[in-house]
Amino acid sequence: MKTIIYGAGAMGCYFGARLQQSGHDVTYIARGPHLEAMQQNGLRIESRSGGFHLNEVCARRDTSGLDCADLILFAVKNYDVADCLPEMSGIVGPDTAIITVQNGVSAQPMLADAFGADRVLPGVVRLPADIREPGVIRTPAEEEMTGITFGPYAGGSSPAADAIHRALIPSGIPVVLSDDIWRALWEKFIPLSAFSAMTVSTRLDIGHIRRTENSRALLRALIDETASIARAAHDTVPADAGQTAFDFLMQVPPDIHASMLDDLERGKRIELDWLSGEVIRRGRALGIPTPSHECIYAVLAPFIDGRPEDADN
Repeated sequence: MKTIIYGAGAMGCYFGARLQQSGHDVTYIARGPHLEAMQQNGLRIESRSGGFHLNEVCARRDTSGLDCADLILFAVKNYDVADCLPEMSGIVGPDTAIITVQNGVSAQPMLADAFGADRVLPGVVRLPADIREPGVIRTPAEEEMTGITFGPYAGGSSPAADAIHRALIPSGIPVVLSDDIWRALWEKFIPLSAFSAMTVSTRLDIGHIRRTENSRALLRALIDETASIARAAHDTVPADAGQTAFDFLMQVPPDIHASMLDDLERGKRIELDWLSGEVIRRGRALGIPTPSHECIYAVLAPFIDGRPEDADN
């Protein structure tokens, strides 16, 4: 299967490496020092369940000259989605499937509008991962949180989704094919929006937050706000989705945090507008109060475009 990882950061490289290891033709679209390291030294995956090194990978800065893909794993940050669509159109053919794995619930409609909903397979990934150094991907909790759930944009089943599911299974990546992917997207978004808000605003791993009573209470309030919006937006989201999300965050490894915290600490742009910002916008449209997310948004807003240049070190 000819696969293009469009946005080969930590998550994209992890899945691409697993696919390449199992024999698929994989091309990585990346940039900066990470791209240069992959071109020179290949790609290394470090994980608790056993790492591996791909000595040679096909890593490129853009898609010029590439043929259309069978599968595009679209893994750019939310703030880059709109700018990437024109370039990506050159590698989307009549039979191309696009698995999109952005955080949140706004990138998927943009891709459906650009390429047709029948080509778009929204995906849900739970995999804490980061680029430990250029060309090296670290997955600190792979054993507990890994794999991908995806499904047809409109729900139900489709031949394209079935074919991609069959092709992914031999890679060793746990794959779930969903007939209600929007429920899965919202069920991820509920804990993610709170997890990101708390770990980024406190600059702490989740274990410290859940051991502190007041912080744990704020985490729960953030979850409940998003759960109310999720249930209003998609009627198959269960009534206990908030409790399920809270229980999930009480059980994840204590030494993990949102990838958005890594971005903030490195002075990069953060996806605040697509997490707490999305909760706030939808809450206003639905008449659902979101005071906790509004507070977090106000705290983190100065960092949306990266660390302010005149901020103290």
